[in-house]
Amino acid sequence: MPDLLHAIIGRLARFQTGTITAEQLHDEFFAHCSPNSPELRAINQVVPNYWYDWWKDRFDRLGLDLPVLNIHEVMEMTQDHFEQLPTGAMLVPGPVVTGQVDGDALFNQIVAVRAHLKHLGEAMGALLDQKTQAATAAASTMSQLEGPIADLEEALLNSSGQLSGKD
Repeated sequence: MPDLLHAIIGRLARFQTGTITAEQLHDEFFAHCSPNSPELRAINQVVPNYWYDWWKDRFDRLGLDLPVLNIHEVMEMTQDHFEQLPTGAMLVPGPVVTGQVDGDALFNQIVAVRAHLKHLGEAMGALLDQKTQAATAAASTMSQLEGPIADLEEALLNSSGQLSGKD
């Protein structure tokens, strides 16, 4: 099949680039790639009923059984879901969440998210302070080095001028 596929792709590419017309594509395709061609049947095996033809399956009609739940089970599952901490709160160590109310799961979620956002904001502020201090120290060091670097550049220029004057 790779030769047949190569021939088909080549013909389609020639058609898309405009080197052949639609009529020439039709003629070449059916002259070379006809399913009734003896050359095609001699080189490739044609399998009309392929055993593993999963692409013909109708997935919408496979008859999968859906779980049967009553409204009380759905409400209990929803309540259990909202009583859990948010996913982000479980991944990042954070503060102890206070101010929650028994029986109000959605409010407790909001309180937990708010507490964790406050904690993350404080941590981000501390990190920014550290970065600002490091940047201030780097700027101070660079300003102290400006004088010696200027002296070094001047010495290099003088020495290169003296070397060029000797030649």
